[in-house]
Amino acid sequence: MNVSFPTDADGFLSQQCPSCRQRFKVLFGQGSPEPISHCPYCGHNGQECWLTQEQNDYVTMVVTNKVIAPELKKFEREIKSASKGFLTVNMESDLPGISQPPVETNEDLDILYFPCCKETIKINRQQYHFCIICGVEIGMIVSDAKKVYLSHKSADKPIVVDYKGTLELLGFEPWLDEDAMPAGTTLERGLIQGMKDSCGAVFFITPSFEDEGYLKTEVDYAIQEKRRKGDKFAIITLLFECEEDGRASVPDLLRPYVWKQPRTQLEALREIVRALPVVVGKADWREETEGVAKTQSVNSTAPELSNEAKSILIEAAFGNGVVMHIRTLGGEGIQANSKGMIPNSDPRTVALWRGGLEDLQHRNYIRDCGHKGELFEVTREGYEEADRLNGQ
Repeated sequence: MNVSFPTDADGFLSQQCPSCRQRFKVLFGQGSPEPISHCPYCGHNGQECWLTQEQNDYVTMVVTNKVIAPELKKFEREIKSASKGFLTVNMESDLPGISQPPVETNEDLDILYFPCCKETIKINRQQYHFCIICGVEIGMIVSDAKKVYLSHKSADKPIVVDYKGTLELLGFEPWLDEDAMPAGTTLERGLIQGMKDSCGAVFFITPSFEDEGYLKTEVDYAIQEKRRKGDKFAIITLLFECEEDGRASVPDLLRPYVWKQPRTQLEALREIVRALPVVVGKADWREETEGVAKTQSVNSTAPELSNEAKSILIEAAFGNGVVMHIRTLGGEGIQANSKGMIPNSDPRTVALWRGGLEDLQHRNYIRDCGHKGELFEVTREGYEEADRLNGQ
């Protein structure tokens, strides 16, 4: 017997750890074919134990009505047929009917992707998390260290600032001394934090660069981070020559690492992008570009209301404020302000309008009055959204 649950607007379904009782959301149908085996919070190991209390209650209700109830009815008939003579035995079962499955709300959660098993989950971020399939422990401090540390001599700052602007345009987050350190920050402490927050350090070696003072300190910190983070940290050394000022040389501490001598600024930029352990997203159309289709990435905020959801909300908000979901043996219907909203009985059409109704519930634009998924009323947020839609 299959029991289905609605997901949130991004397709995620809530799960709950039986050990720490914390909840997370899983994107079923994508990623690993293996079952959930670990809690992303505490690492608890188990299978088929991740339903929330509301989901468990709903499954129990469905099983009771579809499996136990028919057997009880059959037993009732047998008891009645066996009742003869002076002895009459009567038996009646009174089981609650099947209500709507628990609604999946759209919560403000972080979205994490685990490359080890290609799993994507929504979660309340902690210092450590576990892959829900293989259980590998992931340190979020290192995982969040995605800045790019730019080391240079003060005389070369104008050039490095130009690189910083280009890297930002490409989607990276460069770290550049005084730009990244608030006033009053101790210089050495700021340098240490800059390295810890980064996934790579770029050293711009010119004839102005000298392996002394804070420059030597930056090299030491970079090497420490490389040893600590391994392939999650890159040391990128770029050697530039200037005929007027003489020949630059790579500091001894950086010589064990691969260094490049780019012929142009553009070649140097390519070396930086190619060597970093982080990448920017795929190219896509800007938001303001019209007449094209833009690839939608999964976000923790729901996309725009569907046309069906908009129609239901506007009809109800500017009428009696009531929405009804009617299910009979003859089919399914949705009424807003006593007006039928589903134009035909085609299963695909019905699914679209049912999805619109669920979307309104997810966003708290309508509230279930009877707690059976049959009668709804527009909420304050729903009226505000209807006014906004009507003013477009």
